[in-house]
Amino acid sequence: MSTRSGIEKLVYYFNSSCKFKIWARWTRKLRDFCVLLIMVAITGVLSCKAQLWVPEGPGPNRNGQVENIKDGEVTGAIKAVAPHPLNSAIIYVGTVNGGVWRTNNGSSNSPKWRHLSDEQRSLSIGALEFDPTDPSHQTLVAGTGRFSSFGDGGELIGLLRTTNGGQKWNVISGNDQLRGLNISGVAPRGKIILVSVNDADDKDNVGLWRTDNDGKSWKKISGTEGTGLPAGASAGLAGDPANRARFFTNGGAAGLYRSDNYGASWSNIGDSQLNSLVSRADNIKISVGSHRSLFIAIDVAGKLGGIFHSTDGGDSWSPMDLPGIDEGGINPGGQGRTHLSLTADPSDINVVYIGGDSQPGKFINGKESDPAIWPNAIGAMNFSGRIFRGDASKPTGSQWVHITHSKNYGPSGGGTKSSSAPHADSRGMAIAADGDLLEVDDGGIYRRTHPRSNAGDWLSLNGNIEATEFHSVAWDPISHVVVGGAQDTGTPEQWPPSSLPWQSVSTSDGGVVAVGFSSGTSYSVRYSSYYSLGAFRRQTYDSKNVRQAEDFPQLTPLGEAAVLQPQFYTPIKVNTIDPMRLIIGGANSVYESFDRGDTLNEIGPGIVVNASLSNPIAYGAKGNPDMLYIGSGNQVFVRKGPSPASLRRCPTYSGDIVSGIAINPSES
Repeated sequence: MSTRSGIEKLVYYFNSSCKFKIWARWTRKLRDFCVLLIMVAITGVLSCKAQLWVPEGPGPNRNGQVENIKDGEVTGAIKAVAPHPLNSAIIYVGTVNGGVWRTNNGSSNSPKWRHLSDEQRSLSIGALEFDPTDPSHQTLVAGTGRFSSFGDGGELIGLLRTTNGGQKWNVISGNDQLRGLNISGVAPRGKIILVSVNDADDKDNVGLWRTDNDGKSWKKISGTEGTGLPAGASAGLAGDPANRARFFTNGGAAGLYRSDNYGASWSNIGDSQLNSLVSRADNIKISVGSHRSLFIAIDVAGKLGGIFHSTDGGDSWSPMDLPGIDEGGINPGGQGRTHLSLTADPSDINVVYIGGDSQPGKFINGKESDPAIWPNAIGAMNFSGRIFRGDASKPTGSQWVHITHSKNYGPSGGGTKSSSAPHADSRGMAIAADGDLLEVDDGGIYRRTHPRSNAGDWLSLNGNIEATEFHSVAWDPISHVVVGGAQDTGTPEQWPPSSLPWQSVSTSDGGVVAVGFSSGTSYSVRYSSYYSLGAFRRQTYDSKNVRQAEDFPQLTPLGEAAVLQPQFYTPIKVNTIDPMRLIIGGANSVYESFDRGDTLNEIGPGIVVNASLSNPIAYGAKGNPDMLYIGSGNQVFVRKGPSPASLRRCPTYSGDIVSGIAINPSES
């Protein structure tokens, strides 16, 4: 039996059929040439297959909830920022659920970013820091952690470390000792690495962890005899840039602690007032400046409880004023548990920057107007970022100025040149090598030029970062675009198809989206809203993605139907067969509309459709547009016939909470 390969058979046939002699060397050349042709063909096929999948997320989304920033750029939540210590153009960011990114032209108004960790098992980044022991500044360590406002994220795999500027990453888990830890801070010092953990799959594992053998094994410092650091969650971790052996963290609820020997042992350095606030804190931020300057901000029950300053490395403390207290402080929305940032200015031991959640509307008689009235006292016209600069050397009552929106009197006053402001809900800040302030939040990353005066402005650095957290997406088969509901960046939609920049239909937290269409037509109908079904809208688009109509369905209940009570993310489903029909899952009942949302029939009193990052509704099947499945908790409800047929619980389903349902097209 012949064992010749396909190439050998081809060469053999060619030799035997030719009327002239082919020398051996030409046979080998022909063989090699054929191999090359086949390799090129295979490469082309694989390349075509790879190109079937392309990223479709916004990078960035325009007309977002910022003020006087070009194109209104937003992208999605970023947790950590690590500027290069010498080159202000190089910046790294760790996104909440989109991995690590780097730019080499961060001084540009439209920087180009490169995703560095797309192949890692987790894209949920809780901390990101340079290792100062590497003189080439190529070593960074990222800690995985779930800090999304959705409360969800990727696998908690420990640390990612790069020694070549992000080209390659190695996972550090210490034989799984770090697995399941929610890392809130990281401090690499060569073979010694410290991590702070604010939550964990096993609650006994929260606190501060340390390795001195390059991550091969780890020791939990918190609560271990002889370390001096009490047990309890560690909200964050800060190192002294002038003393690589010195670190600061909270010892659970016991107070503020300092280590002077690379985290091996710790001592309590907080005074009674500071430690009392730490005992009640739900978030803590620590920042070390120059010449032993140190700041700590403590959040209690979603509001800033106190800010303290030390000029001697924590041996003594002075409380500072609380910024913005005339308009609800830095956290008018009460979101300080997640949205709090702090960074000391390295050029002045007394200057610090702090960020909170969002701007409030105008205050009238000591209370925020409802609905919001704009402008507020500092000129804000929207729920944008709320950020202040503090100076501890100034007298009490005059230590803080806003560094967003309108100018205060004088060159060193607050405000900005153009009344600009970044997105709301700050998560981190850092000072770039050129002295500009970098700030990351639920809308991405922004730069504040000249932060020490009111001569600067806020600029977007979002560039092409794709970090949007979608909880709902829909495909428009007529216009060939994607539309989605996103965490805090509204309802983005593509324009044009497969483009990186998207446009905002609405801002704030986007609601569930849906698209209806009829086969053979050239129009589609898109449904969207912001949270709690706010501004629920109906838009008609043609095949060229040009909007033809827009209105706001009234959702009027018919007969004795109860008024629909929206959920934060209210599930919506368009009928697969009849695009005039909708199912809407309220907090009190299930509703069906036969006129695209103008009127509602109540069909499931007391049944609440699961709405947490899911939309478990299947509605309409070939031959039976009335077919309906609903997921409510760990139960499935089914309707086979037309209304008023009732939804009945399916007794054969015994699984977990229902997150999605699809109908078998051949057997509904």
